[in-house]
Amino acid sequence: MSEHALPTGLPSDPHELAPADYCDPVIEAYKKDVDRTLLRENLSLTVEQRFRKFESFMQFVDELREAGQKAREARRENGTQLS
Repeated sequence: MSEHALPTGLPSDPHELAPADYCDPVIEAYKKDVDRTLLRENLSLTVEQRFRKFESFMQFVDELREAGQKAREARRENGTQLS
């Protein structure tokens, strides 16, 4: 017998699909914390739309970084600290 037993209900051949009614408890535990509406929304976009959305997000990230850097520099110049 092997050291690593498969969970009950899974096929013994790793290339076979699990039965349609099989629920992985780990996946089920994570599902409650995932907003599936966002996943569906993103999957409804074309690849180009997803790239544009990502580029827009990265531009926002760069703006936040720049604003944070400027704020830190201003605090250093004024000798102030965060409380």
